[in-house]
Amino acid sequence: MNTLSTRTLGHIVTATIQYMSKESLRNLLMQSGLYDLDGFDPADLVSRGSSDPPRGDIIRPPLLTARQRASEGDRQAHDALLEVVHLAVTTLNRYPQARGTLPPLEEALVSDGYEIRWSQPDLMPDGTQDCQLAQLDPDAIPVSTEITALEAELGYRGYVEAREHYRAAVKHFTEQDHSSANGQLRNMVESLVVRLAVDHVNYADTGKANQGRRAIEALYTKGGGPPAALGQPLPEFDGGRMLHGIWETLHPSGSHPGLSNADEARLRMQLCTGLARFLLKHFPPRP
Repeated sequence: MNTLSTRTLGHIVTATIQYMSKESLRNLLMQSGLYDLDGFDPADLVSRGSSDPPRGDIIRPPLLTARQRASEGDRQAHDALLEVVHLAVTTLNRYPQARGTLPPLEEALVSDGYEIRWSQPDLMPDGTQDCQLAQLDPDAIPVSTEITALEAELGYRGYVEAREHYRAAVKHFTEQDHSSANGQLRNMVESLVVRLAVDHVNYADTGKANQGRRAIEALYTKGGGPPAALGQPLPEFDGGRMLHGIWETLHPSGSHPGLSNADEARLRMQLCTGLARFLLKHFPPRP
């Protein structure tokens, strides 16, 4: 199982032992569910008074043990690690002096395939926010428990049709129904480019099917060179050709001619996920 790296866990240990008390560290481990797993002894979380171990020795060993088990396929250990990160990041973000520890952790998480997504700040004086760990790679995962970063962004933008096509594509891919996954990915990309074209380049949505090519032509400038300007049509040689090329790969004759094997379906899933995230970053939400 692809789980969190020791590098990411190192950032968690460094930040938490600097800004959280021993009692808070023990509560964090309890709340994560880590000590509900077989082999973890809750007695280890009891304070030993003057012989108490250093903070690092409270949190580091259980994290490394859980990581070892997760890497061997223990899903509960993996989920508990994710919850440790979620709780730690949410707690650290409440304290202005601790927020500087979060960017390196966020970068390490992206390398592991996760993105931190923040809620809107609440009305408390410290601007408390909750966070969610969103998985970047839509590999065979239980979508009901780990929402992908792309799915979350599509929902945030109100691109419901594109989001539902993407959900269906991930579901079919997980079920190894590769041709259906390919068709849903093509539909997701088409819905997304139409909505982006409407929102950013005054494209007129006819409400009819098969508008993908026309919308894409509005989203990039043929012959244009870099640099690309945020929110403006992509130059052909700075993103536009990629957009056009992936669309042609998806749509040579219908959503997909013939059947597909697992490798090809995975490649299409990765291409479409990457393309959609690229487009959403280049064409940001309208004010």
